[in-house]
Amino acid sequence: MYDDLSLKYMTETRRKLHSMAELSGAEFKTSVFIRAELEKFGYKPKTVGTSVYCDVGGGGNRLAFRADIDALPITENVSVTGMKEYAADGVMHACGHDGHVANLLNVARIVGGNSKIPLRFIFQSDEEVAGGSVALIEAGVLDGVDEIYALHLCPELEESVIGYCYGGMFSGCCEFDVKTMGKSGHCAEPEGGADAIRSALETAAAAFGSANAHGLLINLGKLTGGSARNIIADTCLSEYTLRFYDMSKCESVMLDIERAALKADDVYGTDHSIISVALYPPLINSALCVDKVRNVMPESCIAVSPRNTAEDFSNYLQHVSGCMVWLGVRSPGHTAPLHSECFSFDERALLKGTELFLNLIRSR
Repeated sequence: MYDDLSLKYMTETRRKLHSMAELSGAEFKTSVFIRAELEKFGYKPKTVGTSVYCDVGGGGNRLAFRADIDALPITENVSVTGMKEYAADGVMHACGHDGHVANLLNVARIVGGNSKIPLRFIFQSDEEVAGGSVALIEAGVLDGVDEIYALHLCPELEESVIGYCYGGMFSGCCEFDVKTMGKSGHCAEPEGGADAIRSALETAAAAFGSANAHGLLINLGKLTGGSARNIIADTCLSEYTLRFYDMSKCESVMLDIERAALKADDVYGTDHSIISVALYPPLINSALCVDKVRNVMPESCIAVSPRNTAEDFSNYLQHVSGCMVWLGVRSPGHTAPLHSECFSFDERALLKGTELFLNLIRSR
């Protein structure tokens, strides 16, 4: 079943997808291609925006698999990746989503649209920036599903190794802005102004202190404010990300930041607003589902440590049992990290992903 035909299909499919890489929410060609492939295999795909999903078999208690389909705004370094098929408009599948889609289409191809096994194949848009899983969940993509699985390519693991993690695998992520509003004035007459930057820095110091006290990771990645070196800043925008595995700790830190901003307003005469940009819950794998992965692929699995990156597959796991695993793609010449202009992989690594998903299907 895992013969050269599968490899040939996945190689050709991955490279077609790589050449049509599209940004989150704009995966129009990718969506059309996926629908056409599924129809060719006998499925009747449905769409939610640019996301695509399809069912096979009857009844509930469906086993679902998810692949993400969007790319990143990165210009590929073709001299390193060696890819002849690549998007030339500064968009690149630098996170391996082309491999995820090729693998899941291959599984759908092998299973076929006439199977009696109750399955759902989900090809999700907007993973990189907007949390596209939420829109699909709201549209009912988990209705009748009792387990869901996904994989993610991993250049730190050797080719075809499957990395599993019990419990928390990816951190939750709270992205938020603190907008501080003051009053402009000359630095020689500070009593006439309200310094938005100083107020924002007081809030930042408290934010880092609270995050450290709660054992969370926080980053102030961008701070924008002011107009000239001798003018008191009337506005300041601070852009943060907070990473966590315990939602209650995240909430405590955010309350501390609000209190600190109010105190800074009193001291400097400013006002503020805290703006939520994105919130991803931590990705918590079901122990039972991790056990199933290990049982069907005992010779390929190794334990890995959690990471402080975020993955919106976590939203599915708020509703049904499931797990995500890493699929190793590291091989000679393929060692660049994810989100790099040099990231690539040998498609032979995807055969282990097909084997994993088909074994999970058989185990039902």
